Amino acid sequence: MKFTSKDLAINACIAALYVVLTTINPIGHGMIQVRVSEMLAILPFINRKFIPGMIVGVTVANFFSPLGYIDVLVGVGCAVVSYTISYFIKNLWINVVQYAVVCGLIVSLMLKSVLGIPYWPSVIAIFVSTLIVGMIGAVIFNTLKERLKLVD
Repeated sequence: MKFTSKDLAINACIAALYVVLTTINPIGHGMIQVRVSEMLAILPFINRKFIPGMIVGVTVANFFSPLGYIDVLVGVGCAVVSYTISYFIKNLWINVVQYAVVCGLIVSLMLKSVLGIPYWPSVIAIFVSTLIVGMIGAVIFNTLKERLKLVD
């Protein structure tokens, strides 16, 4: 895969947009979270060149979390696990589902460990919200991928 300066600029924009959309969101952390920024997390399922932008975006955005460094580690961990799995799954829609599952399971484990929030209700809440936002992002970016030149 050839990574150009244009790809670097696009990744920087993705990271910055993810950070802004996460930090201005009043319900972007905790058990009940709806992150509009998660729509961008779908981009690496369309083109793997966007993985660095998402990893940087998640890292920086989660520094602003009330949970701090643990949220950074967990958020980056979710992204790395999901993008690794997506290497073997080429279907966008299945990847959106597996991303929501990974986020639900891992983030809920952190919330239970750190805040004592019940695990399974948290898994369901995070899975559902991530799935809804992810599906919206998948529809938008899959529809516009040629126009936005998301694919090579």
